[in-house]
Amino acid sequence: MHSIASVRSSSGAADYFASDNYYTPEENAEAGVWGGEGARALGLEGQVERDQFEGILNGRLPDGEMVGQVEGRRLGLDLTFSMPKSASILALVSGDRRILDAHLAAVKSTMSQLVEKQFAESRNYERSRSGEPQKTGNLVYALFAHDMSRALDPQGHIHAVVANLTRDPKGTWKALWNGEIWKNNTTIGQFYHAAFRAQLQKLGYETEAAGKHGSFEIKGVPAEVIKAFSTRANEIEAKIAETGATSLATKKQITLYTRDPKLAPEDRGVLVEGWQQRAAALQFDGKDLVAEAKARADVQARPTFRETATAAFGEVATRINAALRTPSPLAVSGAAALFMPAETIKAQHATASAIRHLSEREAAFSPQEILASALGFQIKGLEGGAVVQRIGELIRDGHLIPGKSDRLDGHFDLVTTPAALAMEQKILDTIDRGHGEGRVFMPPETAMARLQEAARELGQTRAGVDSWQLNEGQLAAGVAILSGGDRFLNIQGVAGAGKSTLLGALDKVLDAEGIKLVGLAFQNKMVADLRGGGGGGGGQAISAEQMREAGIEAYTIARFLSTYASAAAAGSGERFDAAKAALANTVIITDESSMVSSRDMLRLTTLAEQLGVAKAPFMGDRQQLSAIEQGKMFAVSQASGQATVRMDENIRQKNSPLLLAVAGLSNEGHAGLALDILAAHGRVIEAGPDHVARAAELWLSLSPQKREATAIFTAGRDDRAEINARVQAGLLKEGTLTGAGVALTTLQSANATREELRFASTYRVGQVLEARMDVREIGLRRGEYEVSEVRKDGKVVLERDGKRKVIDPDRINPDHRFDRLGLYEQRQIRIHDGETVFWRDKDAGRDIAKSTYATVLEARAEGIRVELADKRQLVLAPGDPMLRRLDLGYALNAHMAQGMTKPEAIEVISSAQRNLATQRTQNVLNTRATDDMVVVTNNLDSLKQQLDRTPGNKTSALEVTGKVEVEPRHSNPIDSRQVPELRMSPELKAKLDAVLGPAPQGQMRQLPVPEKSLGLDL
Repeated sequence: MHSIASVRSSSGAADYFASDNYYTPEENAEAGVWGGEGARALGLEGQVERDQFEGILNGRLPDGEMVGQVEGRRLGLDLTFSMPKSASILALVSGDRRILDAHLAAVKSTMSQLVEKQFAESRNYERSRSGEPQKTGNLVYALFAHDMSRALDPQGHIHAVVANLTRDPKGTWKALWNGEIWKNNTTIGQFYHAAFRAQLQKLGYETEAAGKHGSFEIKGVPAEVIKAFSTRANEIEAKIAETGATSLATKKQITLYTRDPKLAPEDRGVLVEGWQQRAAALQFDGKDLVAEAKARADVQARPTFRETATAAFGEVATRINAALRTPSPLAVSGAAALFMPAETIKAQHATASAIRHLSEREAAFSPQEILASALGFQIKGLEGGAVVQRIGELIRDGHLIPGKSDRLDGHFDLVTTPAALAMEQKILDTIDRGHGEGRVFMPPETAMARLQEAARELGQTRAGVDSWQLNEGQLAAGVAILSGGDRFLNIQGVAGAGKSTLLGALDKVLDAEGIKLVGLAFQNKMVADLRGGGGGGGGQAISAEQMREAGIEAYTIARFLSTYASAAAAGSGERFDAAKAALANTVIITDESSMVSSRDMLRLTTLAEQLGVAKAPFMGDRQQLSAIEQGKMFAVSQASGQATVRMDENIRQKNSPLLLAVAGLSNEGHAGLALDILAAHGRVIEAGPDHVARAAELWLSLSPQKREATAIFTAGRDDRAEINARVQAGLLKEGTLTGAGVALTTLQSANATREELRFASTYRVGQVLEARMDVREIGLRRGEYEVSEVRKDGKVVLERDGKRKVIDPDRINPDHRFDRLGLYEQRQIRIHDGETVFWRDKDAGRDIAKSTYATVLEARAEGIRVELADKRQLVLAPGDPMLRRLDLGYALNAHMAQGMTKPEAIEVISSAQRNLATQRTQNVLNTRATDDMVVVTNNLDSLKQQLDRTPGNKTSALEVTGKVEVEPRHSNPIDSRQVPELRMSPELKAKLDAVLGPAPQGQMRQLPVPEKSLGLDL
């Protein structure tokens, strides 16, 4: 394990790090040693002396020069490298001190090859008063080896204490800019784990994966022994069990809040003897395991003919396997592989796999992310240095394209691939070719009148009122679709802009012209919304009956493409002609387009061009959540100058000045300010590490009517799972849920990419592998299989209906165009009478869409009877596959919530959610409620800091290479005329004024014709 912390006190650090080492007096020269090119330049070598170490932390060089003496000066960083518990036990209890030396070598390698060479930076002030990072390649640090945990368990760990010093390229000593070290904590951990794993394998030990980020244990140390010597971990687990926490963020906070001061042993000899007695009580001393490892290492050092032949066979097998792979510019294949060392082949193919893995979800990524991913596959014998070298080769040869750099030292943060760059450019080229190729259905003046009449009819049908009218943004978008001459168009609408009302009006107008409106969305829930439209002009949900009456034909993107894409690609023939005829008089509008991946965007635009679709507009909000897969082409298209109509009026929250202001600020990235306004109105609850439990209690305290109107939204799925469990427990306690319940084993996605599924290290015993179709290259038929064993030779053993099947994940084709496999964790839940549930997957035969909600009427062993929103009742018998896809439905995470509307909302978000608490996530959560909302968090100030520094933006190849600027900010996020109605302190008002600028002198005159204000030549 690897962690980073700031050094708080120079004298305290000098006292602490000089004690508690695991070396004997004879070995004391190694108790603390200097390291780093910077230390060598200062003449600091060998053993660390206390006073000199304290001086260095204070910025005092050996010659007396003082560096970086400013108020609040930072002293340095403590990078802690902790052995796997099994290694600590064998080294410190069983006595194999070779492990201690191997651990020190792994840490030295990590610090010198990665941390120092890649992440050491200073600040250069030549072009900016605030300075800019500049690579230096040197550090001053000291290594201190300790052997105990805080609970006095055996825990070998090394502190690499990095001083706040580095020498810039001109030879000047400066303060260290440590941002890259903090940012790449995971990569440092991966590099260290790989280095230590390789060292242990040289000592004759076998290792096995034990979690994410390359963590592992030595094979042969029983799990119960590891647990017995993990007192601290057991204390944390007990506290987590006591609180019922399930989210990673909450667990981290519990770890911090339950931390005790480190205890000091009175007699180290007695302590070690006590460890050995505890091990003996567990009938484990590790001596046999150590002896076997030493024997293995001796054989490696002096191999017999048999061992030499085995090693040679392994080398040849690696070469042959590489030679037979599908040719790729990222790694060697074919005849060339037969003459390349196996270690080089491993590095090349691990790097290629890392790039494919990252490319599934991002168009650009950092070299450090490639390194971390490659090492995370835990390929035997692979170390970080070889991967770093391979990344450099790919950049040199043009197989990775560096991002644009504005830095003085030329450093670039991100790289992209030629494939990603070509795909994005191809999408823009296809859109360009659509200029002037769209069908004009009617003149603008006619379109305006027809749309407003259709809106009035919608109001009469859905709300029984005669006053519905489209606003300027809605009208402009409708006119652009009906009267514009381009095939493709972007409709950029903020959350709550009334897109569904616009669709309903468009459908009526187009239908009168004999034109079919087809709506597309990336998930089934949004498809239902497209079919149903909205009420009240603001996008509220309507009944299933109204959905059918609305009559808008709608598909998921996946279903639409599977229906028409292959026929369109044929270019001619019977299927092509049939597809073209089917879509001849059709407008295809894609909703929530920010969530459409580049791959799907390319397929949709290509299909529309091939089949000559009349119009294919894309509609959504570029500031909300983006696609899970690679791409953000809805935003890139707008930024590149493609035709765009804006719908900026928030209709959903028009009756709440508070929520309207919060939504406007959130949409423009002013997350901290939005929270300040909510807090000023008593809408923020700070509850520390118990904030998830507090949110559940808040919802449970509501009346049944209020509960029905109030949704719970979370930033991530772990918080959602915890709230679901807590709400269920509360409802059982109060008697709302009844009956003994039925236990179900459900499936939850392991979120593995296609490339990760090609590595045995991804799989865990008890998981379920679903083959959605036959996977011929590994002989796997369609169906579900349970993982029963992960073998050290890289094979995975599956079971189904009592039969075993051994597969080699490495043989899975990485370039197959379909997502044929899915990996799932099995989760246990209990369903009771009255439960609210939803489905994680669809059932086309029973017309159950993914994310469909239902109420459990009866939960019995012989079957579960549910009622859907459309009042249909279904009985799910034991063994029904849809029971495996059920989950509790009391809370929704952000991706599930996008596109949903509720009168009131409870938003659960934590500052500890580094990858989930983003401006985009908060924008979605802040715009779901129409009337009121409450934010429940651990710490408001920390949350504001986390959000303000974390936009949550996806990457674009065109953007990274400097061809398009995608993420500029608008200057005026909300109408300042709304602000005086809000309660706020003078300080908060001043902060808001700084964002909004001066108040307008008078109301702007609105142009009567929307297409004129848009500059459209219709």
